[in-house]
Amino acid sequence: MYTRGQFAVMGSVGIKALRLYHENGLLVPAFINEENGYHYYDEKQLAVLEKIKNYRKIGLSLFEIKQILDGRAGEKEIIDSKITETDRLLNEMKAYKNEAASDDAEISGEEIGCKPFSKCRCIFICENTERENLGMSVGKLYERAAREGIAVAGDHFVIFDRLDTDDNFSMTTCLPVTDHTGEDVLEVYEENCIHINFKGGFSKVGKAHQMLRCYAEKNGIKLAERVYEVYNKDMSVDVYYAAIK
Repeated sequence: MYTRGQFAVMGSVGIKALRLYHENGLLVPAFINEENGYHYYDEKQLAVLEKIKNYRKIGLSLFEIKQILDGRAGEKEIIDSKITETDRLLNEMKAYKNEAASDDAEISGEEIGCKPFSKCRCIFICENTERENLGMSVGKLYERAAREGIAVAGDHFVIFDRLDTDDNFSMTTCLPVTDHTGEDVLEVYEENCIHINFKGGFSKVGKAHQMLRCYAEKNGIKLAERVYEVYNKDMSVDVYYAAIK
């Protein structure tokens, strides 16, 4: 058994980091002396510490690391989602670098129009309402498709539903598939939508939402408070707002 100081030196990590990992449940001391409050670690925990350090080096959050260590998410799944997020960020940085300093590029309102959300069948996840966790959900869907031999039929997308309420707001991450059947398949189709193909990047997609709501207001279109965001491989986003007839 090693004291926290000894363990920190052996593991080439700071005391503050060990406290942080303890507080977040990543690396809990093997024993705490109730008389003096000393924390002790065993030698086997050095391997766990090394894993945590490596995960931190590649940018994984404490939450993501805990998911892996607790067995609630696979290492490959988390790392693949992190790669996807990093690639997306890199493309957005390149796009930002190439933008004019005035940032005057606006999408013409003529590109907004009525278009149905095409019918598709999807595997899906309803597990969070935070965009920050979208990459993790997408990674899980692609990993499942690969593991079960499910053929992917299109780009992944998200359904935001019941935007007009706080308690019932939901976010569903979907991946279109071709040959999968069962109760865990979601049939998606929306006949009446207003739509825009937004090329300003994922980080600025809020501008597309503002434009669509403005378009609906100007044209007397009542919205159903259901939104679809399709994340295309060319880094554009197709945004659909369901409309009430």
